Amino acid sequence: MAELKKQTHTFPPEFHSDSRILILGSFPSVMSRNAYFYYGHKQNRFWKILYRIFNSNGFKEDDITNAPDANNINIKKSFLEKNHIALWDVIDECMIEGSSDSSIKEVVPVDILKILNNTCIERIFVNGKTAEKYYKKYLEKICGRTAVCLPSSSPANAAWSLDRLEKEWRKLFFPHIKYIKDTVLNSKKLNHVNPDFYLDKDITDGYLDTSSDIPLIKFHCLEVFDGVDACFTTRLGGVSKGNLSSLNLGFARNDSIENLKKNYSLVSNSFGTNLNSIVMTDQVHSADISYADFEHAIGEECTLKFKSTDGLYTDLKGLTLSATFADCVPVYFFDPKKNLIAMIHSGWKGTVEQISKNTVDNLITHGSNPSDIITIVGPSMSGVFYEVTEDVINRFKDAYDEALWQDIFKQTDKTHYHLDMWAAIYHTLVASGVKTENIHFSGICTYDNADMMFSHRRSMGMRGNMNGFIKLL
Repeated sequence: MAELKKQTHTFPPEFHSDSRILILGSFPSVMSRNAYFYYGHKQNRFWKILYRIFNSNGFKEDDITNAPDANNINIKKSFLEKNHIALWDVIDECMIEGSSDSSIKEVVPVDILKILNNTCIERIFVNGKTAEKYYKKYLEKICGRTAVCLPSSSPANAAWSLDRLEKEWRKLFFPHIKYIKDTVLNSKKLNHVNPDFYLDKDITDGYLDTSSDIPLIKFHCLEVFDGVDACFTTRLGGVSKGNLSSLNLGFARNDSIENLKKNYSLVSNSFGTNLNSIVMTDQVHSADISYADFEHAIGEECTLKFKSTDGLYTDLKGLTLSATFADCVPVYFFDPKKNLIAMIHSGWKGTVEQISKNTVDNLITHGSNPSDIITIVGPSMSGVFYEVTEDVINRFKDAYDEALWQDIFKQTDKTHYHLDMWAAIYHTLVASGVKTENIHFSGICTYDNADMMFSHRRSMGMRGNMNGFIKLL
């Protein structure tokens, strides 16, 4: 029987500057420590799964699927590099009996920033429940994002065949969006502020479109119109590194201007616009709205022309309106009869100060009938996770009729509440004359999708920004 001993991770992480996927195990097995490389046990299915899913570069099967040795380790490293995959483990040092994960004690986690700060890691995966357990305990707060748990490739996971593992890993590697309604349904601990509020609402209007170079969230409700296009970005597909990896679009996140220009160009190419047609807000959590024209475009130099505004509207075809987010609510507006669009950033202050009403009022001054306006409450932090203090709720009590409070907030203890910004914005829109059937919800929570979206709350501020975009065609 193996003896409980203190062991230290003896070989380095495997990554390259353009690594996009990080797969973390728990701690190297005895075979891996002897091979001085990852997944050294010949019965571990890890290399077989990766070969089946990622081999598009002509590598020989035996070189990848056989257990690592002196003859194939460099080939495996080349395979990982060409597929933008990084490997490491969660634990740097621990007490362990042989290769037994269940015996692990006295854990010292790895310095995960060694990889994150030097790569474009977009999504993090953990290989098995033990890796997930210690990732959540030690690394999730540092990384600022959730990790996707893969069923273990270990031979100890005998209930899973190789074919079954390949099918599930393939599905999980593909970017996918979770809808908040599914999270609520699958958890006994989570709930909407008022679950009944969403029973008759369109709450899955957003979807992930991967048909272009950059994955973009699009909206079903706009697909019936020829004159408009809109999207919302994820964190996938850019060039930024570290906690900003990889598609950071935030100007105030200490990213280089070179990275920002490249990221905006990548999105522009996928969305069919250009830097001379994008106008952005320089948002300050206000309720202010401004008319936008081509003179306000960020241009090739990527500079913001607007100061101190949180909303834009226009009637100019080809002009793309944009705002930046990382939990606050994007709200899209489109009047198909008057060919008017608007894009607003609705933080809690803007919401309570009725920025959505201000937007409708501005569209009315340009000829809109509010009953014609189509609106989308975009990807943002849902009330399931958004906790605030009593001083914030008092502002909402002043702004909304008491009959609506049950939809907007719910007290969780003496001083804390869950705030449903989606519901608050809905009620503002209805009071402004927007038809209920014209109010759509993406149903996508940034906090709940933190494996592929930036979330300020989830990352404790260590994050980049995503953008909403809308344009008249």
